[in-house]
Amino acid sequence: MLLMLFNFCLAEMSSTAQKWTLLVILGVTLIKFLSVAFQFMEIKDASTGWKILITVFILLFVGVAGIV
Repeated sequence: MLLMLFNFCLAEMSSTAQKWTLLVILGVTLIKFLSVAFQFMEIKDASTGWKILITVFILLFVGVAGIV
């Protein structure tokens, strides 16, 4: 919840759409996604293939979103 609030405040307080703001928000989103996936979706107990798949997926998502 605190990370979501941090993202919201950062987006609202940013006077212009700066590149660093987007990168920080995407970084926090990456942390939030991996935390939820590994803790609540129980990926931490899954096979190595699932862990790699989930991690690659979010890295690709953040990478594409950062480019666009």
